[in-house]
Amino acid sequence: MSCGRYTKKAFNDDYDGAKKEAEEYISIFGRDNFYLELQDHGIEEQQKVNAYLLRLGKELNIDFVATNDVHYLKKEDAKAQDLLMCIQMKKSIHDTDRMKFETDEFYLKSEQEMLDLFKNVPSAIENTKKIADLCNVDLDFSNRHLPDFPLPEGVSHFEYLEKLCLDGLKERYDAPEKNLERLNYELSVIKKMGFVDYFLIVWDVIRFARSKGIPVGPGRGSAAGSIVSYCLKITDIDPIKYNLFFERFLNPERVSMPDIDMDFCYERRQEVIDYVTEKYGEDHVAQIITFGTMAARAAV
Repeated sequence: MSCGRYTKKAFNDDYDGAKKEAEEYISIFGRDNFYLELQDHGIEEQQKVNAYLLRLGKELNIDFVATNDVHYLKKEDAKAQDLLMCIQMKKSIHDTDRMKFETDEFYLKSEQEMLDLFKNVPSAIENTKKIADLCNVDLDFSNRHLPDFPLPEGVSHFEYLEKLCLDGLKERYDAPEKNLERLNYELSVIKKMGFVDYFLIVWDVIRFARSKGIPVGPGRGSAAGSIVSYCLKITDIDPIKYNLFFERFLNPERVSMPDIDMDFCYERRQEVIDYVTEKYGEDHVAQIITFGTMAARAAV
């Protein structure tokens, strides 16, 4: 592990403070799991910090690791990166008060370039490989790991989902039997594809929000084509009335996770997040972010 608080103290000429921080990390992570990070992007301040760290490592017998902050692939990409930063911050390249890199050394350096930079500390290069070899994780993407929906005694997940849908069908339609075939078809696909728990969880989240008076959107995207979603009140758009296709939402020929967009009042959205976290466990809940990329046409 490499940490930065001691680096800040070293930069501020607080060697004793940096030493104390390093000793604390050693006690927490163990000497074999803690390294002092050395970087050299041609910045004067880094040379100052590296000198402190070399002294610290020698005194406390801590290994070093050499790293390089990478923001673009090749050295000649530095100008393009600078332009992208200007676009991001709505600045001109001529503005003097904008953020910019001090050097053009923030690219993916070759092994030889790193060896040349840290020839006085060859072990720092060797430790890069050593740490990489220690990092080993196998992610199984063939299985889904949905949280388990808690059930009443003596009923299966599918039976519970089916009952909710049949109740919803009677509530939503004056002549529910006319749409029973469509409902049974969708339920069979959902069961076959292994998404029963998913629908129960989404139903539960929206049921909670509505029970607390939290405004919920009518549903967006291909989920509106599902009568199951409509009967569960996940969506408020009748797919039969508007002739919407379920296959756009779930298709047995193309197995992928359902994507149901849920809109909650932004002022009370945290209540929904808190409910899900408490019910299904903090390790089963995460907030994600979307980001845009600059395609060629947009960049031009």
